[in-house]
Amino acid sequence: MMNLTEYGQRNKTIWWIVTISGAGATLFSLTQLYTFSHTQIWQFVSLLMVIVFAGRMTIAMPGGAGTVSPTDALIFLAAFFLGTPAATIAAALNGYVATSNTNRRPEEIIYGAGTLATATSLASSLMYRIINAQSEMTWRDLSNYTGQLDWLMIASVALIGIYFVVSSALTAVFQAWKKGENPVQFWVSHQLWLALYIFAVGFITTVICVLVRTFSPYYLLLIIPVLAASFAACKSYFAKVELTSYNLNEISRLHFATVEALATAIDAKDQVSHEHVRRVQIYTAGMGRILGLPQNEIEALHAGALMHDIGKLAVPDHILNKPGKLTSAEFEKMKIHTTVGARILERVGFPYPVVPIVKYHHERWDGKGYPEGLKEENIPITARILSIVDCFDAMREARAYRPALGREEACRLLDNQSGKHFDPALVETFLENLPEFEAAILAAGLSLEATMPMSLDVVEDYDLIHQNDHFNQIASAHNEMSSLYEIARTFSTSLDLADTASIFANKLKDVIPFDTCVIYLYDDERQCLRANHAVGKFAEAFTGRKAYAHDGITGWVLAHRRMFSNADPSLDLVSLEIPDGAFKTLAITPMMRGEELVGVLALYSSALEQYSPDNLRLLDSISGLAADSIYNAINHAETREFALTDALTGMPNSRALHFQFAQESNRASRQGTALSVLMMDLDGFKKINDTYGHHAGNEFLIGIAKVIGNELRSYDYLARYAGDEFVALLPGATEEDVEDLMWRIHRAVEAYQLPSKEGFQARAGISLGSARFSLEANSLERLLRISDRRMYKNKQLRRQYEFLMEGGEMGDTVAQAIGRN
Repeated sequence: MMNLTEYGQRNKTIWWIVTISGAGATLFSLTQLYTFSHTQIWQFVSLLMVIVFAGRMTIAMPGGAGTVSPTDALIFLAAFFLGTPAATIAAALNGYVATSNTNRRPEEIIYGAGTLATATSLASSLMYRIINAQSEMTWRDLSNYTGQLDWLMIASVALIGIYFVVSSALTAVFQAWKKGENPVQFWVSHQLWLALYIFAVGFITTVICVLVRTFSPYYLLLIIPVLAASFAACKSYFAKVELTSYNLNEISRLHFATVEALATAIDAKDQVSHEHVRRVQIYTAGMGRILGLPQNEIEALHAGALMHDIGKLAVPDHILNKPGKLTSAEFEKMKIHTTVGARILERVGFPYPVVPIVKYHHERWDGKGYPEGLKEENIPITARILSIVDCFDAMREARAYRPALGREEACRLLDNQSGKHFDPALVETFLENLPEFEAAILAAGLSLEATMPMSLDVVEDYDLIHQNDHFNQIASAHNEMSSLYEIARTFSTSLDLADTASIFANKLKDVIPFDTCVIYLYDDERQCLRANHAVGKFAEAFTGRKAYAHDGITGWVLAHRRMFSNADPSLDLVSLEIPDGAFKTLAITPMMRGEELVGVLALYSSALEQYSPDNLRLLDSISGLAADSIYNAINHAETREFALTDALTGMPNSRALHFQFAQESNRASRQGTALSVLMMDLDGFKKINDTYGHHAGNEFLIGIAKVIGNELRSYDYLARYAGDEFVALLPGATEEDVEDLMWRIHRAVEAYQLPSKEGFQARAGISLGSARFSLEANSLERLLRISDRRMYKNKQLRRQYEFLMEGGEMGDTVAQAIGRN
């Protein structure tokens, strides 16, 4: 059964025209056979038998451009000796036999028969019109023609010329349109040189015809060796052309395969699957065919789909695979891949226009694209096609920086961007023909929805498995590099130990599979490990765990400072409440900073039978990064603690006071609550230093700090401000609460004494002053100045009434007066 569905509309039209024309000419010729004599009938049948036999020696022209048969001479002889009807029928049979010998497609066999029947009918009819112009006679009388030889030669040239032009033109049109090429160019490239053979055969046939007419029918036998020699020469020439063409095609194939391998490696670098590129090739070729693009542009689309991102060689991996949004600087760097790719491919010298596709596939219909900001029709149509299909298929694959979209979502995205990012007419064409494209993709085994396990049972070509392994290894290598970069970047942005451990564990899972990750820190003083952070299954059981040397596998790693992997996890979980069989394997490695042990990283897996060498190699590399980062975080925490802590009393210092005030003042402003600042200064402290020494003075300050702290609420904040001065932040305290607190602190400090070795008692008093946030000032500096001024006023008042402090009730009254001032 004929199948014309795969041909374009133009090919379908020309097929029907030629088939009907050839069939009509053949049927009409059959109706003329009744006039044949008995001898002519036998001659005609013998001729047809020779055509059937000799037609099997037909050879195909290089490039599928048609056929060459030794029976073309028989068609000319039939025209000379038996007339137009016999020649037409012989040509139809010759076309059928010759085409079927080189092509099994029924529609092309029928077209071949129709082409030769049509060409022969026209050529033979014209020949007889020329002869009749000189002599009134029919084809039946040509064998007895006695007219001028020049008219016969003119008629012969007309026969041969029309036969060649019509048959070659119809063949070229059909084959060129089928391949998407220009028919004129196809005819010049593949059919024009065939004129030499046809005219040579036609000349020989004409000469034989004259010899037979003039001398003897035996001269007809001359056609056999002459035609055999010419056909052998033609066949030899075809063989050489075919060999040359094969060599050129093989070189071209190797050339393209090399470029394809490079482009595929680059796509793997960008974490783009090889299937994505092959799907885009199907989409672009389909669009080119539907739009009727020339074959060279379709070839350019096929290559451009493969190599459009070759310029990403110039873009760093951390930008290509960055999970988040690119910065403006990073995006500018990304944009260079179009021009770099174009420059690379300019050196390759493709025979079709690939460079414009690569250079302009990121231009936009509204002119906001790059690199040149081209707009609408100024963008090459091939670049516009690739822009649409590449975006559509890329959106349906998950990437490091975004999840995959479904089919309908991707279609909506194209529709929304139609007229802005994409050519609206091309978007409409693409969406209308999407089911056809997806059917081709499904037939090729490239569907995104298809789940095809890679096993020998379902993969026909075993080499394909290894090929995909190579691509996967390239992608894995670049993914590894990108992941290590992300981990290193994460470490560099955090100095908080808890955040560092948490983020590290999350990033690690992108590189190495695990179900539980435990980060141990080394306590040099106690010579043991302590689980600082744990995530995953049974994380609670690991949290806070201590491990000493030779205490399970973790202890072995602590003692030997070497990695231990792929052992029974139960050997390491003896002291933990974790059921047997919860994990199948483990990998535990020390985190070393040079020769110094920072901690231990332990991974446990329930799914893996064992960790691969690549897993362990990565773990070893990452443990070094983690050691440096965790060491820095620990040092930062210690430094920060030292920077915010008073070395003598262990209390917060003035720097810490400023940080705490920022938090408390923000809270008070948001919630509309009270906040007071209380400043305190010891009276008579210098006398203690002078009398008992600075060591006694330091002990006295430590004791006073505890005394004051005992009078404060749990959520009050006390800091040593400077020397013998203390400052307290009192959130939510009313004016009465502050007065009461000042009184209690005053009494408690007066009551405190530090026994000396000499038996003397070190004692001191205290002066206090307060200020209220928001009501009196908003900054800590102003509040401290206000409270400091009041504190010194109270200090002066205390000195004036110092003698009264020895009494009970009167002293209490003075103290209350001091607090309210």
